[in-house]
Amino acid sequence: METLTDNSLKIIVNDFKFKAKTWGDPNNNNRILAIHGWLDNANTFNRIAPVLSKNHYIVAIDLAGHGLSNHREANSDYYIWDYAIDILNCLDALKWKKCNLIAHSLGTGVASIVAGAFPNRIDKLIFIDGLGAPFITTENEIVSNFKTAYQQLKMAKKTQLYGFSQEDSVTFKSKEEAIQDRINNRISPISYEAASHLIDRGLKTIPGGYRSSHDPKITLPECYKMTENQVLQFIKSITSETLIILGKQGLFANGLYNSRLEAFLKAKIHWIEGNHHLHLEKEYKSIATLINQFLQNTIKP
Repeated sequence: METLTDNSLKIIVNDFKFKAKTWGDPNNNNRILAIHGWLDNANTFNRIAPVLSKNHYIVAIDLAGHGLSNHREANSDYYIWDYAIDILNCLDALKWKKCNLIAHSLGTGVASIVAGAFPNRIDKLIFIDGLGAPFITTENEIVSNFKTAYQQLKMAKKTQLYGFSQEDSVTFKSKEEAIQDRINNRISPISYEAASHLIDRGLKTIPGGYRSSHDPKITLPECYKMTENQVLQFIKSITSETLIILGKQGLFANGLYNSRLEAFLKAKIHWIEGNHHLHLEKEYKSIATLINQFLQNTIKP
């Protein structure tokens, strides 16, 4: 582990470098590890972390292949199980025996595996517009999913789609172009300001412009996905008190995954105004307040 600047951290696990952002006093025993969502990075916590850091020390990690962290080797993949192992290894590298977890979107899937399998490592759990693994399959689709994922990866490399172009190939001529692309190419709406936070840590500079810093492999379907039953097994194994904050205009507004909500043993659920990235939007102060209150109190049975 190496502190690079006032709020930048490098965590090395078996020669693999994870980059992270920190807020608060590292000597504070009230610790939070923050896990971002798919194609995002540690900057997703830029707005709520400064508010929470008055009482906590926060480390927001860039998952492998995201943000400023290393990419996996060419013959490796980005399965949600691997992300969970990465988080456990980073906790060991930080020498944190126990901490709180805050997770958004895909990060809630990673957090649910960690908290479900190793409840002794997690104190309290906070989910922001996420209810476990977002990309799932059914048992009947396992074969076709594997076939399709393999074919799409092969085709993407052949046609140089989804960022598989040469490393010196310009994707965006300016940050403004990258921000507009982020705004226009997502299922859930995101504001200019929120997109700007993510783009600031999601680009690398090359001669003539910029290209996305994430590994293009993470934009493609996984060869093996979890089933809904597997997702529920991990959720049902979570013993930590859990705060779930969902946006009324987010990904779960239409009753998606209600069965997962019912599977949590000790959960407090809040629906508030906002879209999928509500923690990066104007609602961030309300969310930070809910999280602070939750961390200070105990859910009554």
